[in-house]
Amino acid sequence: MTVIIEMLFPEIANLHGDNSNIEYLAQSLEGARIHRTGINDTPRFVSERVDLVYLGPMTESGQLKAIDRLTPHGPRIAELIESGTHFLFTHNAMEVLGNRVSNAEMNYDVPGLGIFDFVTTVNMFNRYTGKVMGTIDEVAQPIVGYKSQFSMVSSAPDAPGFLTADRGIGRNRSTRVEGVRVNNFIGTSLIGPLLVMNPYFTESLLSSIDPSREPTLALRELAIAAYDARVHDFNESARWSKAELLVT
Repeated sequence: MTVIIEMLFPEIANLHGDNSNIEYLAQSLEGARIHRTGINDTPRFVSERVDLVYLGPMTESGQLKAIDRLTPHGPRIAELIESGTHFLFTHNAMEVLGNRVSNAEMNYDVPGLGIFDFVTTVNMFNRYTGKVMGTIDEVAQPIVGYKSQFSMVSSAPDAPGFLTADRGIGRNRSTRVEGVRVNNFIGTSLIGPLLVMNPYFTESLLSSIDPSREPTLALRELAIAAYDARVHDFNESARWSKAELLVT
């Protein structure tokens, strides 16, 4: 099986080094094909088989462009999520699929694609920066990552999340539920890049994308050594500031 990965809008969705998620994934999937879809191109997922659709971090103006370009394809995205196609949307990319994005400082309040029932509030004078360590069902080892964002997501408490934070915050400062997880759609505000920083999770994702072969993680020993060192640091209470911890 040739795994096909579509990177959406890499010319604008390229902050925080997060596109290394896909470079690392491709290194771990022999023969994988990466298609880079420009902001003015029609996404391949509209009419072709794609095994993973990826969208990375953007500026606030870039986020509005992504909403504009993807809105005509909202029904197709919803259909693919329902049918089990893999998606990975990192940082503020997942916000594109919510109900609204509001930014008082830049004077806009625009509808998102409405695939997920949440709203995003952007506050350009109140950036949140911090670490997150949490758990997901399919991997025994914790997920670790970072947040650096102007936006917070508000949703119903029972909306399915990507992980539950043991330390750090979730979608906003009042919940431990972080991101969105529906079938094989993963949306998370974490940056890092997520897949490079979490080798055990990445192995699980590889198995899910291509169940026909054993996952072969690129540079596995180095990735796990770096992960172990990071988890050790994250387990030290002295590494966490009060500003990073959940506000209830």
